[in-house]
Amino acid sequence: MPDNRSLKIIVVILSLLLVGSSLLLYGQIKLNEERISTLSIISENQKETIVQLDQKNIQLEQNLSVTENLLKNETQTKLKLEKEIFNLTMVAKSDYAVLAVDENENGHLIPLEVMIKSGKGNLFLNVANVLVDETLQSSAQTAVLIAREITRKNLFDKDVLINIEAQVQEQKISISGGSAGAAITLAVIAAIEGKSFRNGVYITGTINEDHTIGRIGGARAKALAAKENGAVLFLVPKRQLSDVGDVGIDVREVADIEDAVRLAVE
Repeated sequence: MPDNRSLKIIVVILSLLLVGSSLLLYGQIKLNEERISTLSIISENQKETIVQLDQKNIQLEQNLSVTENLLKNETQTKLKLEKEIFNLTMVAKSDYAVLAVDENENGHLIPLEVMIKSGKGNLFLNVANVLVDETLQSSAQTAVLIAREITRKNLFDKDVLINIEAQVQEQKISISGGSAGAAITLAVIAAIEGKSFRNGVYITGTINEDHTIGRIGGARAKALAAKENGAVLFLVPKRQLSDVGDVGIDVREVADIEDAVRLAVE
């Protein structure tokens, strides 16, 4: 058995180890406390930074809102000025309509507006809420060419603007195959000559360079749409009277645009 001296030595060693462990543990605790304190300071700084960023974000949103309002006002002012400038340079205007069909093969009457203004002989075509194919542009160009020939006005110093804008519909409305050509030609002629259209007279058909009016699809649906919109006379291309049938209004065939002018323009 160990003697008293050995026991004392063991107790001293254990005491030293305990003190050392306590000091080490105390050091770790102090180090952790310092780290926690540092992290707390960092956290507070980050909170302040977040608050500052939130304030800056609010300020940026307010600035953005102000900028958007200014841009909106500038855009409205620009559009107003453009409209005023256009009205000052506008020479003539006519209002008519084109016939179209939707995906369910129902007919629709769509407003057609032709404006002629001082310019450089350009043609501008604006279409809204209507599906069209590439033939509409060429058809409009042919319409202006023929209108120039019939009226004997060269329009070299004029721009022609054609607007075709339908109301928003659930069904997709389409103008295909140049079927609006005859109506566009009549509208350009009326604008150039300062004439108006007879009430309740509408037309459908393509326009050809020899002034003839070509066949179209959906003739009956278009005739019914014209009737629903107050038509009393509906003009169709040659050999398409039978495609329309009896729709309760006068339907006549026209061979060329000159025939159409005599019946539709006054």
